[in-house]
Amino acid sequence: MATPNAFATENFTEDAGTSFTLPSPWYFRPEVYTEEVEKIFHRSWRVVCHKSELANRGDYATVDVQGQGVFVIRGADGHLKAFHNVCQHRAHELLQGKGNVKAVITCPYHAWAYGLDGSLRSARNCEAVAGFDKADFSLRPVRVQEFGGFIFVNLDPDAKPMNAWAPGMEEAIYKWFPDVDRVVPASGKDFDIKANWKVVVENAIEGYHFPNSGPCHRELCDIIDMAGTKLEVHENWFAIIAPPGENKTGVYPFPADGKGGQTPYFITLYMWPDWIIYSWPYANMISTFLMRPTGPETCVVENPYFDIPGESDDPTTRGSEFWFNNNLGPEDAALNEGVQRGIKSRGYYQGRFFTKPGEPGDSEHCVHAFQSWVKDALLG
Repeated sequence: MATPNAFATENFTEDAGTSFTLPSPWYFRPEVYTEEVEKIFHRSWRVVCHKSELANRGDYATVDVQGQGVFVIRGADGHLKAFHNVCQHRAHELLQGKGNVKAVITCPYHAWAYGLDGSLRSARNCEAVAGFDKADFSLRPVRVQEFGGFIFVNLDPDAKPMNAWAPGMEEAIYKWFPDVDRVVPASGKDFDIKANWKVVVENAIEGYHFPNSGPCHRELCDIIDMAGTKLEVHENWFAIIAPPGENKTGVYPFPADGKGGQTPYFITLYMWPDWIIYSWPYANMISTFLMRPTGPETCVVENPYFDIPGESDDPTTRGSEFWFNNNLGPEDAALNEGVQRGIKSRGYYQGRFFTKPGEPGDSEHCVHAFQSWVKDALLG
């Protein structure tokens, strides 16, 4: 039996109502993942941290963009700058994690020192090297932008600014998360998932797997109005807008007066390729997902929580966090891993999308759009 073409797209069409899904090899073949790293992750805006974490001169944060180390730093002029996280001498990594540097960034290997603007300030004995010019050895810059309260980088020097790349998303962030600028990192839980990153994204952007009568997420369907949920497709981003359901104290308690939180809605805003900002009904807390691939069939979902100073100790907020970490999150992880095991079966190759007009919550039109973006990124 011949091995199927990893990049085959037969029966995948622009019409979600008639299209088949992308064939299964897209979800486990190493050559697909290799192309994704270069053509998706190295050309897209990637979250680094919340802006509160880089508030002061010299504050920095590092990030790994699929094998490419980058750091963002608040410069002496107050502006954000980003650089490849590598010394220009013998390629040692310069910074780790998050922190603050007072005046210079010093390489831990041979002590080359760089200013906060990336310029080489000193290199021991460089005056004895013929033709050596410190100006030739500045750090290599990376695109950086603050967007919706968070800081992002992009390895593509020709990338569009974020507001042109995902038009309307920043406005939606401030509409649904009015306190996003003043939140602070509070807690978090990472989920190691044995599934392709696309499986995890697709699970997060559709509600067909949790109708009220179905087997999945019955507690979630208790606290949101599934019938009133809408899924919106935009350029490089999606919105999931779910009105509140019943006050089910067994899940977590809503405020007695029906007020409070960022919004009474369950809001999920997804940005291509793998970042989500969301909030549970009435919670005085904002959460994010980064569905970071670690290989063709594995990923880590980084799930930090951000508190609103002085307002995030209410039972709704802490209850929603506990419920997700211990109930809904593990349930979704198990579903994703079940898909990954099945998608390699010789008994499966393609499925069909379930869509309805009007963008209802139990439709899969966002999944179809996402798969279209994946196909276009890899194949043009």
